[in-house]
Amino acid sequence: MDTTANGVAPCAAPLRLARLPLARVKALVKADPDVTLASQEAVFVLARAAELFVETIAKDAYVYAQQGKRKTLQRKDLDNAIEAIDEFAFLEGTLD
Repeated sequence: MDTTANGVAPCAAPLRLARLPLARVKALVKADPDVTLASQEAVFVLARAAELFVETIAKDAYVYAQQGKRKTLQRKDLDNAIEAIDEFAFLEGTLD
């Protein structure tokens, strides 16, 4: 096994901590007229928070898809998750 000078094996590919493209997240942040500057750290935190939010709502909606004997999420699954879970109450009516 090849190692670097410090004895650590090199990574085949860099570890990506955020899956959403940070440039797109930064563009969305800059689209807000109230935002003048956004650090890379802030953009990263917003990207990670968005990823976790999407993951959470998708998992909760998937429960409703499974109840309908489906593997594919449909809008009604998201509607059911939003209606049933208090943390998503702020989304009520947004898909209408």
